[in-house]
Amino acid sequence: MITIPTVKQLYEDIIADLESEYGESIPSFGKVFLRGLAAVQAMKLKLYYLSHANLQKNIFVDTADPESAGGTLERFGRIKLGRNPFPARAGQYEIQVTGTPGSVINALTTFKSDDTSNSPGKLYILDSPFTLVTNPDTCNVRALEAGLDSQLDIGDTLTATAPIAGVNRSAEVVSEVVEPFSAETTEDYRQASIDAYQLEPQGGAPSDFRLWAKDAQGVKQAYPYAKPGVTAEINLYIEATTADSTDGKGTPSAGLLADVKEVVEFDPDTTKSLDERGRRPIGIFQVHYLPITPLNVDINVSGFVGITPSILAQIENALELAISNIRPFIAGADITENKNDILAINKVISIILEARPGSVFGTVALNVGGSPASTYLFTDGEIPFLNSVTIP
Repeated sequence: MITIPTVKQLYEDIIADLESEYGESIPSFGKVFLRGLAAVQAMKLKLYYLSHANLQKNIFVDTADPESAGGTLERFGRIKLGRNPFPARAGQYEIQVTGTPGSVINALTTFKSDDTSNSPGKLYILDSPFTLVTNPDTCNVRALEAGLDSQLDIGDTLTATAPIAGVNRSAEVVSEVVEPFSAETTEDYRQASIDAYQLEPQGGAPSDFRLWAKDAQGVKQAYPYAKPGVTAEINLYIEATTADSTDGKGTPSAGLLADVKEVVEFDPDTTKSLDERGRRPIGIFQVHYLPITPLNVDINVSGFVGITPSILAQIENALELAISNIRPFIAGADITENKNDILAINKVISIILEARPGSVFGTVALNVGGSPASTYLFTDGEIPFLNSVTIP
């Protein structure tokens, strides 16, 4: 990558060139026209450098800016993924209403979620007119706000924003018909594009299952394994994006697992003919779609000399960042040079010393998933999360 000099460096280089050309120094006071000219040229050159650096940055998918910032990231994605970033998806809910059979709820009737609901104060709309057949009866409403901020739980209540003849204004959510998702982040979209470039389709190899799974909105990563002790069956562990997970740690919902199953079985690209859209290899009898297993990591450091709240926070941040990058290694889908699936006490010590060079402390104890460990290999969909760092 090009190194962008400062305006001062450019200015000094121009002055040096002029002095070399004319064989004498340019005064700092008095008639300093050449110094003024050098300052103007330095600013112009700075703009050229910035333009060149931006161009260079946007010819690679791993560094490209999104199109909203004048970059080319989505162009790479459209070529390799065949799509733009997933937009936020609005949830749809089946609600129970009470009233006189035969009463009609008109299309475009809106309901507002009550203060006791998971997402209070949000609006939901009835897209088609609905006639009560029984009392109570159920109909479907759609959130007017896409994403997770308007997600409702079963049992949440809503109130119609205007009276409805023959129908009580209060309603209750009985099921989630369409699960909402947050918009795909720039970095998740970037990683999906990078995977599409790095992983070659092979008709059922681990890389294929990883690429297929990411056609479902809300998937951060997939970890395919041959099921132990069984032939022709696959365990496919799914990690959701943080925003779309049920616990903020990547655990997918049942709806997301169902979406993954759909795209692994059948290519969602409708531009292809039906004959081209089948995916699951003929030799695979069954694919088990499983959630990842988050494992809490607890670290205890004894005898730390000179510990302060700010030092503790610095160490916690370094450990959290390092542990968040540890993931199960999938042969045939991951690059061997990037293998990072082991957490050991020695690694914890090196992270602490890198964050705070010269630190003096005693023993380090590591606990993974509730059990003490000196070294832990994360596999079969196990995902580490830093739970606590204790430095007495």
